[in-house]
Amino acid sequence: MSHLATVLDRPAMGPEWKSWLTYELALRGVQLGTDGTLEENGTLIGFFRFLEAEECETLLRAANVEVRARDCPWGGPVRGALGWDSAGSVEDLLRSFLPALIRLSRGPLVRTEDGAHYEPLRRMPFSLDNLTGKFGFEDGDAFLGDVSDHLEYARREAEAALARAGLEAQVSVLETAHNPLRIWGPVTRNGKEVSEKVLREHSMTLWAFDWNCLRDVTFW
Repeated sequence: MSHLATVLDRPAMGPEWKSWLTYELALRGVQLGTDGTLEENGTLIGFFRFLEAEECETLLRAANVEVRARDCPWGGPVRGALGWDSAGSVEDLLRSFLPALIRLSRGPLVRTEDGAHYEPLRRMPFSLDNLTGKFGFEDGDAFLGDVSDHLEYARREAEAALARAGLEAQVSVLETAHNPLRIWGPVTRNGKEVSEKVLREHSMTLWAFDWNCLRDVTFW
């Protein structure tokens, strides 16, 4: 087992977290076989095993990994973990398996060999110019797309950050496949319109997904 993803609780999970995770991954084209095989659309990409909560917590303590997402309103207690070994290339894992697993598990990702880890769900800073274009907030992928109230939380945080900066603007949630959180209309300060450069000088902080772990191919 070269890596593991810590699975945090959520209301939709119910008492059988392993069955829930297996089902949700299958919806995304990733199959966890009863024989421990990990496949994507019928192609072998690795081998997996489930870890119960106690074993997972022991490994996290040994690696000195703090689960900060426990404090996230959309996080929760550790239910267990999914550990795996690759049977192919990093590209095989990155195609569907890892993005889907990160969104579903939400807890720290750990490389068991040396304890190197990433926290995919954490409090992250974003400059306010993310509010101005369709590719902001990682093209919208930073948001917890399967949580109905996360965007409303983000909208309130954006409005508060604008107010702290002395700026006035209308922030809306859009129906789109790209960034759904955007400023509608002009941004003003003391009644005068300001440029996007002013927005880049200020930031907001959100509980959001950090996808840099997928860009660090050496981690995998």
